[in-house]
Amino acid sequence: MPEGKRGREVRIYQEKVYSYLKRIFGENNAKKEWDVAKDSTDDFIRKLYCPRLDLAVGPFNIDRKITYNNTEIEKTIGHYRSLLEKMFNYSEQCDGNFDEFLNKRNINPRCFLAIEIENYGTGKYMLGNIANVSIIGSIGVIIPFNDRQLSNCKRIIAYVDFATEVKKIKAIFENILVIDKEIFLKVLKKELS
Repeated sequence: MPEGKRGREVRIYQEKVYSYLKRIFGENNAKKEWDVAKDSTDDFIRKLYCPRLDLAVGPFNIDRKITYNNTEIEKTIGHYRSLLEKMFNYSEQCDGNFDEFLNKRNINPRCFLAIEIENYGTGKYMLGNIANVSIIGSIGVIIPFNDRQLSNCKRIIAYVDFATEVKKIKAIFENILVIDKEIFLKVLKKELS
């Protein structure tokens, strides 16, 4: 993340979200600046592109116990269903119903939730972050930090939806939630009360 006033604001926000995630999901299941290959003992190795997420929530799927890990993630989805449904209902691109959304989640993720805070960067950069949270998380969360980033995110998702509709690509990024930064904090805070 960039430094300067905006960079500091994002870091403060990231710390606040991180503290909420630790309290909700437990110290070991919340990671900040998580390198998806760090501490892994599976086939995801440094020869591959290894993104780093702003925030991640476990259970994590970083060893060869894939079936067990995915079962644990599935249990976590069930346990936090109410929280996930609130996130879905507040999502900027909330279409369909919640159960349909859950059926489109990533079934072999690296973690339960993959979260990126969008504060700067081009559309290409944001598209990369959207791809990363979709690929890495069972559910990916994009948090636009300002109106410009929210607008960019909506345009990118509309572009992908259009490309899917006209059969240029298969459906992708269907496990993504785009949530306003203040609403995301309120949802997490309410989970703690």
